[in-house]
Amino acid sequence: MSATAPLCFLLLTATALAAPQAPDEVLATYRLEGRPMTVTRADVALEMAFHLRRRDRGREAVDMLVDSMMTRSEARKHGLTPTRADAEAFWQKLQKQLLAAGVNPSEVAAVRNTDEERWLEDLKVQIAQERLVRRELGLPAKEKVSGDMLKLWIGEARKRHRIETDPDSLPVGTAAKVDDQVVPLIDLGMLLLRTSEDFERDRFIRQVVYLQSIEKMAERRNLEVSATDLDVAIEARRQQARKDPRFSQVKFEELLKAQGLSVTALRQLRTFRSQILLDKLALAEFPDDKLRAELEQDRRKVLDLVGPRRRIGMIFVRARAVPNAIVTRSFEQAKAHLLKVRERIAKDGFAATASIESEHGQSKRSGGDVGWHRVSSKQLPAVIVDAAFALGTAEVSMPLQDDNGCYLVTVLDKEPMPDDDELLRRLRVQRAQQFSERILEDAKVEIVGADDQPQGQEQGKGK
Repeated sequence: MSATAPLCFLLLTATALAAPQAPDEVLATYRLEGRPMTVTRADVALEMAFHLRRRDRGREAVDMLVDSMMTRSEARKHGLTPTRADAEAFWQKLQKQLLAAGVNPSEVAAVRNTDEERWLEDLKVQIAQERLVRRELGLPAKEKVSGDMLKLWIGEARKRHRIETDPDSLPVGTAAKVDDQVVPLIDLGMLLLRTSEDFERDRFIRQVVYLQSIEKMAERRNLEVSATDLDVAIEARRQQARKDPRFSQVKFEELLKAQGLSVTALRQLRTFRSQILLDKLALAEFPDDKLRAELEQDRRKVLDLVGPRRRIGMIFVRARAVPNAIVTRSFEQAKAHLLKVRERIAKDGFAATASIESEHGQSKRSGGDVGWHRVSSKQLPAVIVDAAFALGTAEVSMPLQDDNGCYLVTVLDKEPMPDDDELLRRLRVQRAQQFSERILEDAKVEIVGADDQPQGQEQGKGK
C-alpha cells in the first residue's frame, strides 16, 4: 500500500497549526562532563531517519515523500498545482468535517508538530492528487476521489518515473531518488519526527543524548571506530548467532535482512558503532591491571558478579500462613505436598514432574527451567538462588519457603569455572554496562516543554 494513504489520514486528522519549527530548534538540554549541551530538531530527525528508514514505518514515510515529489512533478506538468488559497479553503472544509464527525484533532501529533507553511504544502499534495486522478479518469470536478482510485493512479504514475528507495543503492544522506531529484535524509527524519507521538520523540531525544555523549567521550580520548573494529564486531555477532540454537541453521545475512538490515547497513548504524566505542571507553577506563587488582583484592565478590552461572529448575506451590479461597495451602501443607512431589521426581524426572505440579505458569511450560543465573542474580527469589549454588548437578533441594509459597530447586546444568582472563573480560563487560547506564543519569536530560523529567531512562539501542 502506498504511503500516500497514511498521508491522507494525517491530513484528515488535523487542527490548529504549531509555530514554525526550524531544524536548529532546541528540543532538549543536557550536561556532558559538567558542560551544557543541546539536542536540536535536526539531531533527532536524522537519528530517527537512520534508525527507522529500513523498518516498516520508515519505508512508508519514504514512499510518502516519493509520492509527494512525484505528485508535484505531475501537477506542474499538467498545470494542476494548487495555490495557497486552494489549500487554505481545503483546510477550512476539513475542519468543518472533523467537527461534524466529533473528532478532536488537536491531539494529533502530525499537526501539533507541523508549522503552517509545511502543513499547507501537505494539503496542496492531497489537492493535487485528487485533481490528477480526476484528469486521468475523466471525472467531474465535484466527484469524490476514492482511496482505490488514488492508489490506482499512484501505481500508474510510479511507472512513469525512475524511483530508487533502496538505502544500499543510494548515496549517504539520501532517503530516495525520483528521476534526477533526490530526497535528503533530513526530509525523511523531519517527516518521521513531526508524525511521532511525544513518547517516541522523547525516546529518540535520549538516544541522541546517549550517542552524542559516547562519541564526545571517545573523541576526547582520541578513540575511533576503524574498519577492522567493525569487521571484528560483525564477526563476533556472527559467531554469537551461530551459538544460539534458534539461529544456528540460519545465515547471518538472513537474520539481518529480517531486521531490515544488511552487513553494510550494520556497519553504518550509529548505535552499532557506539557499542564499539563503549567497549573502547571501557578498556580505557578499566584497564587490565586495574581489574586484576580488583580480582586479587576480592575474588569472591568478582565471582558473585561475573563467575560461573547455573541453570536452575524449580517447582513452585503457592502457600500462605493463613490459607484462603484462592491459596488453599498453608506453608506446612505445601511443604508436605512437595516432599511427596520430591519422591515422584526420582521416578518421573524433574521436567515431567514440574510440568504437572508447578504453579509457576511460565516455567511450568518449560519443565521448571528458569534459565541461567549467577549467585548475584536478582531475577529469582534469594532462597532459590542460594539453594541452587549449594546443590550439585541434578540434586533436588528439600522444600524451601518464602513469602509467596514453597519451592523445590534443582541444578539442571553448570558452567565451568572461568580462568582469570575470562573473569577480567566479563568484569569489563559488566563495568561497561554500568558505565553506559550512568551516561543518561549524569546527563540530566531536560526536554523542552516537559513537566516531569525522568532522568535515568534506558537509551534505545538499535531497536
